[in-house]
Amino acid sequence: LYIAFWCCCLAVNAQAAQEMDWSDSELALLRLLWLGSLSALPPDPTNSYADSTVAAGFGQKLFFDKRLSVNGQVACSNCHIPEKSFTDGRAKSIGVGDTTRSAPSIIGIAFSPWFFWDGRSDSLWSQALGPLESAVEHGSNRTQYAHIQYTDPSYRKTYEILFGELPDLSDIKRFPLYSGPVTDPGFDDIWHKMSQADRKAITRVFVNIGKAIAAYERLLIPSASRFDQYIEELLNGDPAAKNTLTTDEKAGLKLFIGKAMCVTCHQGPLFTNNG
Repeated sequence: LYIAFWCCCLAVNAQAAQEMDWSDSELALLRLLWLGSLSALPPDPTNSYADSTVAAGFGQKLFFDKRLSVNGQVACSNCHIPEKSFTDGRAKSIGVGDTTRSAPSIIGIAFSPWFFWDGRSDSLWSQALGPLESAVEHGSNRTQYAHIQYTDPSYRKTYEILFGELPDLSDIKRFPLYSGPVTDPGFDDIWHKMSQADRKAITRVFVNIGKAIAAYERLLIPSASRFDQYIEELLNGDPAAKNTLTTDEKAGLKLFIGKAMCVTCHQGPLFTNNG
């Protein structure tokens, strides 16, 4: 009887903990963290193709195309793997060489006001171009990328539907296969021997590649987690909420928004202040 009594007490305490009470202020804070409170995708005034479905489809092909690298073995998707939440699971990512940082997830990236770990880029399309010319990531250069658009019939057709006619790149003396303002001194030297007008024409193609990739990346919106399900059930008074998170998870959540002050930096439905 003694053992049965204490077992009943423990069961009641566990049930009480499972059905954790939340104050109105806590519920208001949880609502702010809920994915259902995510705002509409902000416009990108720097990219007039940002919300084009044609540009997004084109950008998706470019994102997974390994030809966009100096050795034909590296695509954007090498480091941003869909099955790994668009990361690669590495402490330091590997492209054509060894990088010094990990590849961040790009899910929900279009909600950020700046890009790269150090925030050195202020537009999604310009960020997309950085790895393409990085010596340790894709390792190539902008004339190579322009020639891919020019010589691939499918790419050329889609590119010209979106951005207008490509420059005539058939003269490789005028438009070398490999050149660009990159760290490779050979490629850089060839680039600066081109006329200013030709460099500008190639750069326009390069920029448009970035704008198409950015249009695709804008579609990578996060999906609801068990946390979001729990908050939605709480807000709707759904009794199913008591079973969606474990007792420890609820206790951790109460600390997260309370004494631990984690929400100071991990704000909003994407759990970041973008700092």
